[in-house]
Amino acid sequence: MRPERAFHRLTSVATISRSADSRRRLRGFEEKALLCDLWAFRKGFCVFCVFCGLKNKNFACSAGSVGSAKNAPGVHRAGEGRRQVAASVGETGAASPARLTGGRWRAYRGVMRPVDGLHLQWRWVPAPGFLLLFVILGSLARAELEADTPAPGPSWKASWIWARDSDVHGYNEAMVARREFRLGAFTRATLRITADSRYRLWINDAWVNDGPCRSWPEHYQYDVLDVTPWLREGRNEIRVLARYFGVGDFHRIPQQAGLLAQLDVEGADGRIVTLGTDGSWEAARLPALLSRTPKVSIQMEPCEWYDARLAEPLRFRRARVLFPAGAGPWRDLRPRDVALLTRRPFPFKRVLHTRLVRAEGWNFCVPAARLVNPGVIEANHHASCGFGMATVLEVEKPGPVRIQQEGMKLALNGEPVRGEVHLPAGRHLLLGFSRNLFGHDKEKAVRFLEPQGFRLVNPLDPRQRNPWVFIRLPEYAVATNDLLWVQFRDSDPRLGGLAREYQQVTDRWLQEVRDADRLRELLGGRCEQLPSERMFVEDAFWQFTQRREVGEAAGLVEHAEALLHDNAEVTTVRPGPAGDVELLLDLGEQNCGYWTFDLWAEAGVTVDLAAVEYLAPDGRIQFPWGNRNVLRYVTREGRNQYVSLKRRSGRYVFLTLRNQKGPVRIRHVGLVESTYPVAYRGWFRCSDARLNEIWDISARTLKLCMEDTFTDCPLYEQTHWVGDARNEALLAYGVFGAHDLARRCIRLTAESLERFPIAGCQTPSSWDVLIPAWSFLWGISTWDYYWETGDRDWLRQVYPAVIRNLEGAARFVDDRDLFSAPFWNFFDWVNLDQGHRTVLHNTLLLIGAIDAARREAEVLEDTERQAWLRALRERLVRGVRRLWNEERGAYADAIRDDGSISPVHSQHTSFLALLYDAVPPEHRAAALRNLTNPPPDMVQVGSPFAALYLYEALEKYGLSDRIVAEIYRHYLPMLEAGATTVWESFPSGTTGGGRFPTRSHCHAWSSAPVYFLNRLVLGIASTAPGATAVEISPRLYDLTWAEGRTATVRGPVTVSWRREGQTLRIDYRVPEGVRATFKPNAWHAGLKLIVNGQAWEGPNP
Repeated sequence: MRPERAFHRLTSVATISRSADSRRRLRGFEEKALLCDLWAFRKGFCVFCVFCGLKNKNFACSAGSVGSAKNAPGVHRAGEGRRQVAASVGETGAASPARLTGGRWRAYRGVMRPVDGLHLQWRWVPAPGFLLLFVILGSLARAELEADTPAPGPSWKASWIWARDSDVHGYNEAMVARREFRLGAFTRATLRITADSRYRLWINDAWVNDGPCRSWPEHYQYDVLDVTPWLREGRNEIRVLARYFGVGDFHRIPQQAGLLAQLDVEGADGRIVTLGTDGSWEAARLPALLSRTPKVSIQMEPCEWYDARLAEPLRFRRARVLFPAGAGPWRDLRPRDVALLTRRPFPFKRVLHTRLVRAEGWNFCVPAARLVNPGVIEANHHASCGFGMATVLEVEKPGPVRIQQEGMKLALNGEPVRGEVHLPAGRHLLLGFSRNLFGHDKEKAVRFLEPQGFRLVNPLDPRQRNPWVFIRLPEYAVATNDLLWVQFRDSDPRLGGLAREYQQVTDRWLQEVRDADRLRELLGGRCEQLPSERMFVEDAFWQFTQRREVGEAAGLVEHAEALLHDNAEVTTVRPGPAGDVELLLDLGEQNCGYWTFDLWAEAGVTVDLAAVEYLAPDGRIQFPWGNRNVLRYVTREGRNQYVSLKRRSGRYVFLTLRNQKGPVRIRHVGLVESTYPVAYRGWFRCSDARLNEIWDISARTLKLCMEDTFTDCPLYEQTHWVGDARNEALLAYGVFGAHDLARRCIRLTAESLERFPIAGCQTPSSWDVLIPAWSFLWGISTWDYYWETGDRDWLRQVYPAVIRNLEGAARFVDDRDLFSAPFWNFFDWVNLDQGHRTVLHNTLLLIGAIDAARREAEVLEDTERQAWLRALRERLVRGVRRLWNEERGAYADAIRDDGSISPVHSQHTSFLALLYDAVPPEHRAAALRNLTNPPPDMVQVGSPFAALYLYEALEKYGLSDRIVAEIYRHYLPMLEAGATTVWESFPSGTTGGGRFPTRSHCHAWSSAPVYFLNRLVLGIASTAPGATAVEISPRLYDLTWAEGRTATVRGPVTVSWRREGQTLRIDYRVPEGVRATFKPNAWHAGLKLIVNGQAWEGPNP
C-alpha cells in the first residue's frame, strides 16, 4: 500500500463547535463510544459500516457536502446525545479542511480518511445494541495501551469547581478557592488535588505544592500529598490559586477551567473524615493576575503579569460546581506516578552592574490566533493567523517615526515600511497584515519606539478609543493539525493554495490602499471596531529586548549586594532622572525554578525580572527570542512578597524598576530551585580536571531537564520531546536512576497511540505533529528501560503499545520497501536532505525499533509476532541496501519526492546502518570510514543529540577511543566559553544563528559524557537485563587515574584505577547478587594488572 493511501485513512476533518457551552477542542481519538476508533480503521476499513452494512439507520454514511456550522451540535460528553463529525477527503495525503457556510473553516483533528474524493458525514444517534459494539471495540483498543497504568486511587466524593465570576472557557483565567474547617485530634491527612490547567496550594498560609503533573485529558492525573505536617487541631484553611490557560501548548490540552481536591483525614479514633471541593467552598476570580497577556511561547502558557494593587479584597462567593469527580472532560482519573518537584532556595552570586535604561514606545500586540479562530485549543502551524489592521498617523510637524513589527508586513501610504521613516506633516495610513498565514508565531505586533510629534487615530471613526481597526479575513480562517508537515503543504491544493492566495491578495491590498478613503472603499466591509482590551494584549517582553542603556546607576543604588542574602539587610534603589534602574544579577550557573522577592515600594512601581542564558564576551545579550522569559509585577503600597507562578530558567537576571517615583527597598531577590528530586548515585573523577568538569556540567544539565518528564530544555520549551527523552533516560540511569521518570515518559507516549498512527513526538501536547524518528526512538527506549531494570511485568504491559507503533509504521512502508510519509522527517540540526517523504534515517531507526521489539518478543515468548517482525525487518533492510552508492561509498539521504535519488550523503545514514546491522559485510569498511574519516562534502553530525548514535556505532565496532577524542573536541570549547551546562548544538553553532555559539545553552540531549566516561574510562557495562551481570574493562587513554560509580537498579557499581609505572591497579565493587567479570583490553597490554588486590592471572592483550 502506498503511504499516501494509509495517510488518507488516518486523517480527517471534524467540525468543532464554538458555542458558549462547548468551545473546547475536538480530538479525533477521544471518547471512543461516540467516534469511530482509529484502532478499527488502521485495518483499512470502516468496521462499523461492515457490521451495519450501511443499513443501520442509527449510523448512516452518506456522500454529500459538509453540513453548516450551525448544524454541528458541538462536542458532548459520553451519553449526552449526538455528535456530528464532518470528514473531508482531498486528493493528496493532506488532512484537508472542510469549507463550511459563511466561508468559515472549522477546526479538525485526524481520525481517518475512508475514500478518496468524497465528503462524508457521520451522525450518531444512540442505539443500545450499537452502543454496545462501540464500547466493546473501544475497550479492545484501550487494552492495547495499558502500559504501566498508575493504580487508581480511593473513591472520590469531591466535585470539580470554579469561581462563578470567571469564564470556564476563557483565556488565562485565574481564581482563588478556599475552605475553612476545624479538626480534632488526627493521625494522618492526605490531599488529592488537580486542576486544569495549574494550581498552587497553601494550607494555613504555608506554600505546599504546585501541580498537577502533565497528562492527557483522557487519562488525567492528580497529585497525592501527605499534608499532615501543615494541619493542626482546631481551625484550618486550605487555599488554592488555580489557573486555566485557555490555549494550547506543548505540555497539555486544556479542556475547561476546573479544580478538584479532596482531603481525607484519619482521626485519632481511626475514622476517616472527608472534605472535598463542592458548593461549600468559596471561590473568587483573581483580577491581580492579568489575563490579557500573550503566550510565553508557542510551547508554553500565557505570560505572568501580576498587579498587586488588585489582589485584595477578593469577592468570594459560593463556588460553582461543574461536574462530579468522574465526569467532565477529564477522564480516567489517576494518581501522580512521579516524584514531586523540589523547592530549594538558590541565591544569586553577584551583582554584575547597575545601569539606567530606557524603553519607551507604544506596543500593539495582537493575539492573532485567538481572534481568527476563537475558542480553538491548538498549537499547530496550520491554525491560521490571517488578519489585517490599520490606523492613521496624524503628524504635527515633519520628523522621524520608528516603526517595528513582529510577524507583520506593513505599508505606509501604500509603500512598504520597516524601521525608521521621515514623515511630512499630515495624515498617513498605516496598513498591516500578518506576514504569513500559517506559523507558530501566534501573536503579532506593531510598535512605535519613542514616539514624538504624532498621534494615532482610528481611520474609519476618529471617535473610537481604539485607534486601530481590525480587518477580518474569514475566507482565510482555518485550523487544522500538522500531520501534513509544512514542507508538504503545497501538495494539498487547499492549504498550499490558500497560503499563496493570501500572500498575493494581501500584498496587492498593501499597494492599493493608500489612504482612509480607499480603506473604506476596498476593505470597509471587513473592518471591525474592536475594543482595545479585546484586540490587544499586554506584552512586557519588548521593553527588555528594546532597552537602551543611557547611563550608570551606581549612585542610585545603596548596598547593592544586600539583596543577594536572605537576611534583614536591604538594598535601596532611588529613581533615576534619565531612565529606569536596572540591576544585572548572576546566579553563577544556569538554574531553573521560581523567582522570588521581598521589597517595599509605593503603589504602581513595575518590577520586571527577565532572564537570559548567555552574555557574549563583548557584552551582547543573547535574548531568548521566541520565549518571553519575563515576569512583570506591579507593586502595592508597602511590603510586596512574591513567588512567581511559573518555573523559569536562566543564569543572568535583569531586575528593572519602572514607573518609580520614590525609593524602593529590596530585602531579597532569589530563586527557588525546582527540579525532579535527583540523588547523585553515580559520579566520575579522573586525573584530567577538564573531563571532570565536562561530566559535572553534563549531569547538571540532565538535572535541569528533569521535571515531571524529561524535557528538552528548561528555558525555551520545557517540553517532553520523545526523542530527547530516549537520550536523557539512557544517560540518567547511571547518574540518578530516575526510573519512575523514564517509565512515566514511556507511558505518556504510549497513550498518544490513541490519537496518532505512530507514537507522538511530544507528549502530552496540543501540537498535533509527528516526527517518525522520535516514534521509533520511543520503541527503542522501551528496551532500554527493560535492559536497565529487568522488569518483565512492566515489559508485558508496554509491549502491546510497542507492537501497535510498529503496525502503524508498517502502513507507511511503500513499494520501495522504505518508510515514506509526509510527516516532519527530522533527525538533526544540520543540512541533511530530510525535507522529503522518503528519508533514509527514518527507515534505519524503524529497523532499530523492530530490533528492540524482537528482543522484547523473545523475552515475553511471543513467537507469533517474531515472524512478522523478522519479515518486516528483512523487507526494510532490502530497501536500505538499494540506496548504497558504490561511487560515494555511502547511502543516499533520501529519495526525493520527484522520484530521484538524493545526491546528499551524510554520516547519519552510515552510522545508523552500522548500529542497526543494515550494512552488508562488503560495505562495512566504507561505512566505517564515513564515521572516522568522512569526505569533505559529506554532511557531518551537527548536534550532540545525533552524536550519541554515532558514539554507539563507534563503540559497537571497537572504535571507542574516538568517542573520548570527540568529547574533548566538542565539549572543551563549551568550558572555554564559561558554560555551566551543555549546549543544544556543538560550538560550531548550527542553532545559534551565527551570532552566538548555540540557541539553547542547557539541553540534556547533549549530556552523553556522563554515559560514555563511566562506560569507557571506568569500564562499567551491564551485560544482562537488570544489571544482574556487569563487565569491568577500564580504558586508560592519557589518564593516570580514574574513579567513580554507576548507578544500577540493584545498587551502585564502583570502580577505581591508578597507573603506577608499569603497574595498573584496578578495584571494583558490585552490589550483592551481581556477577562481575573483569575483561582486559588493549590499553592494558604490557602492564602488570592488580585487580581487587590480586595479581591478574588471566589473558592480557
